[in-house]
Amino acid sequence: MSTTLKVLSAKKVVASHQINQGDTLVIEARDSSNYQLINDQTGLGPQNIIAKREGKDLKIFLEDGDMNPDVVIQNYYGDENGEETSNLIVGQHENGGIYAYVPESGLKSDAVSMLAEEVAAPQALGGEDLGSAFWAFNPWWLLALIPLAAGIAIAAHDSGSSGSSDNSADKPVLKAENDGSIKVTPGADNTKVEITYTDENGNQKTAVVTKGNDGKWVSNDPNVVVNNDGTFTIPADSVKDNSKVTAVGRDDNGNKADADAVTAGDTKTPGDSNGDGVVDGNDDSSNNVKLPNGQEVPRNTNGAPNIVFGEDENGDGKLNGTEITGKDGADKTPVYITIPDNTEVGDSLIVTINGEPTTIPVTQEMINNGYT
Repeated sequence: MSTTLKVLSAKKVVASHQINQGDTLVIEARDSSNYQLINDQTGLGPQNIIAKREGKDLKIFLEDGDMNPDVVIQNYYGDENGEETSNLIVGQHENGGIYAYVPESGLKSDAVSMLAEEVAAPQALGGEDLGSAFWAFNPWWLLALIPLAAGIAIAAHDSGSSGSSDNSADKPVLKAENDGSIKVTPGADNTKVEITYTDENGNQKTAVVTKGNDGKWVSNDPNVVVNNDGTFTIPADSVKDNSKVTAVGRDDNGNKADADAVTAGDTKTPGDSNGDGVVDGNDDSSNNVKLPNGQEVPRNTNGAPNIVFGEDENGDGKLNGTEITGKDGADKTPVYITIPDNTEVGDSLIVTINGEPTTIPVTQEMINNGYT
């Protein structure tokens, strides 16, 4: 037997979780939300449950013979008095009405929101018909619980939320991490998230991550990794530094919401061949560049670009009269400057000639050729 737990705000189903027998569903409490239990076989709420408080967490036990909790709602109990809690555990009765779970004992202290530390109490659907499973402010905790023959009357105030329409989705949240990766947190009601980013080769990609009926997310892009906590990560080596990343979240009703765009961090240091974050004498590139004059030189030596005179025939880094005289009328020679490892488009070469510095923006062609 399986059970579904729905999290409902005042106007929409925020999340839907599958509870399989023998497993424990752990979720974080959400402000201004009700929690609806549904028996997947009948479509109705379980008639009886057991609620237990441990610290700030609410544990729910279904009558399935399992001694372990079926649901844990973390931080359900806040720092304030339980009487101020208006987030209900609800279910649908066979008469079609929506009711809260109320203590079978009829004692106020056994109500779900009033449980003391380490106290467990059986609960059953009862009280007055709420009219809707959607959350609405209920002052019944604030007033007093009125004992009835069948349990406790719940003075629910119907705010009309059951008739409200859902015309918006919750937006995903993007975060550029310090390590250069991008973290994506889907909106609470999202069932699909489309993420647009630029890969290391400068290609724009759009990844689609979809939430299945089992509540698990699946990505169609190997560069967008689904984490165990339901967030997604684009690793630093899969997204181009200083590039823009955007996302769109969609819910089951076709509504969408745009995330606030972020810029991927720049974690690559030109010339840092060994990746230790420091450019020094230990950074000799193992990547050679073939120059137009036929010479092959490393992209960088001691982390710095290599400068090669095109007519330096003996490769000593100097020009003598024999090497340059008569080669052309102006006695000029080409100069090649290699592009170090980890250099990206947007970086700059600063070349100083006769004491005058010149800034040369790095292009993709320069990176591909390995020199300028």
